[in-house]
Amino acid sequence: MFERNIYDQYGFHCDERWHLGAYEGFESEGHSYIVTPYPRKEDSVLTQFEWARQLERAGIIDVAMPVQTMDGKVIAKIDGAQQLIFRLPQDDPSRNEQPQQPEAFQLAQIHEVSRGWMPNVKDLNFLGNWLHIWETRMSQLENWHQQVDARRQKNDFDRQFLYTFPYYLGRAETAMQWLVEEGQEHLLQPYDGSINHTRFTPTSWFAASPTTTQVKLPLQFVYDHPARDLGERLRSIYRQGDGEEAYRFIEDYYGAQFRGGNNVHWPLIGARLLLPLSYVEVVEDHYMNEGTNAENRSLEAVNFEEELAAEEKYLRLTSECLLEHLPSSTAGAWFTRRIFV
Repeated sequence: MFERNIYDQYGFHCDERWHLGAYEGFESEGHSYIVTPYPRKEDSVLTQFEWARQLERAGIIDVAMPVQTMDGKVIAKIDGAQQLIFRLPQDDPSRNEQPQQPEAFQLAQIHEVSRGWMPNVKDLNFLGNWLHIWETRMSQLENWHQQVDARRQKNDFDRQFLYTFPYYLGRAETAMQWLVEEGQEHLLQPYDGSINHTRFTPTSWFAASPTTTQVKLPLQFVYDHPARDLGERLRSIYRQGDGEEAYRFIEDYYGAQFRGGNNVHWPLIGARLLLPLSYVEVVEDHYMNEGTNAENRSLEAVNFEEELAAEEKYLRLTSECLLEHLPSSTAGAWFTRRIFV
């Protein structure tokens, strides 16, 4: 069925099928393709596709390019589901002779060339919306806190949540205060944004061949301030406990000779790092799915306790590394104005 669907709608013969992480892929006449689920927001997908083409024209390497069906559609029914197909960059042996550009350097390139590419699609535009999003999520946690506190019977997860929430609410409020007072998010202009990723982590870019090791998938693209990508990548590094890698990442980003590398708004990054995002996600996942996983409550309580320990370790390392490694040009003394460890 898979091969028939591909041939009928794209005209491709599947010479070989394989898996790349969570994606199914295939070879056809020397080209590699991956199949991804359709996110059911066609206007957003079309904008992301256009961004991919613009990035490729601007010289950004290793962008997975969207493929249309033979009748010009971007969506196709494959194996009974609505799906998309992307062509992966071809292996280029000549690049073996060239030094690999660091991840942060390529990120700075993307931020620079895409500056001001503000979309008409609201779902993709996060510039200037952090405060509203954070307030909404913390308000939901406050509602759960009140509901759980009123319960007659509480499990281990409930008790840990009730005990820890006031502290993490305080951290979130401090992050939001910094966002307004120091980051001045409300003063950001449309041209301050660039193409970012929904959540930039070590797995956002993936290897498709020995020479194409940082493939960018357009479905992750959103429009926001570069501090989004930098903050989330630093978060993942600090969560791993590697202060030296964080230092190298910052140096590589600043080493890129682009305005994007010199236009970083460190108060925005600091506010994002201070937001207890991992804690929020654990609580959201538990209470949004509470009725479906009753048998796993004990395990969730243990995982929550481990998450709390990891979050505190992350915060200590974050504060130490930012104070030690922020480039002098950023005037990062604001980070010491409040004690939170």
